[in-house]
Amino acid sequence: MELQWIDDFLALCQTRNFTRAAQARGTTQSAYSRRMQRLEEWLGAPLFDRERRPVTLTPAGEEFLARAHRLRDEIYDARRAVLSVSSHLEKALRIYATNTLAATFLSPWLIKNELRNYSVVVASVSGCVEAVKRGHGDLAMIPDFGDADHLAGLALETIGEDRLILAQRRGGEKAVALEGDALIGRLMVYAPGTHYGARIAAMLAAHGIRMRDPPICESASAEALLAQVEAGLGAAWIPAILLRGESVARCPLPGYFDIAYKILLARASAREDA
Repeated sequence: MELQWIDDFLALCQTRNFTRAAQARGTTQSAYSRRMQRLEEWLGAPLFDRERRPVTLTPAGEEFLARAHRLRDEIYDARRAVLSVSSHLEKALRIYATNTLAATFLSPWLIKNELRNYSVVVASVSGCVEAVKRGHGDLAMIPDFGDADHLAGLALETIGEDRLILAQRRGGEKAVALEGDALIGRLMVYAPGTHYGARIAAMLAAHGIRMRDPPICESASAEALLAQVEAGLGAAWIPAILLRGESVARCPLPGYFDIAYKILLARASAREDA
């Protein structure tokens, strides 16, 4: 298994076209097709129905898609963890944080707590949690939507609050709207398996809301989605902490479309002496 095979697979899932997927991956279609065949050989099952147009996922492909994003994130998290162990700082405090919190909330928190001699590792929520549980990290700064089962065994401290907001460029031509149970407009979503994506899906399901049209974009990065919102390409749920200036506005939708969450600081629980 090669990491680029996972990226190849995800590109084809997004484009559903071998030519466009090869272009997105910066390679020829013949080389791209060979890599996809090697992935299927390694997994032992065909992932795509090549006879249909657009290309569709087989049941095995759907199963692998449910894991591909998480598998990719965990591989990158492992690399970051290895690099952090090789830190130039001696006895540095190892802080794991999601990309959004590392870029926004972390710096003011460091200043407030007057911390010195630390290393920052950016990882997914699951990567942050596992790093602290396994002793690779001292602290984890993560979002929490109240589903804290994965945080069992950790000491938790609430250090902030935020919310996901469905946002679009201010003054855009086509605003996102709710008509009956259908959400209408150019929507961009988080990739399957992401923490934000799961919470948004749960909120929509709880209120019986469906997206009328397929999303125009999928990404695991809130920052990447925000850049496209600012460019006027569509609307996406963005952490409010990322929204600065007046170029982006909340979509005119009911209040339950805002998804509140806490910002937690997690650390290993102190063990009592026997």
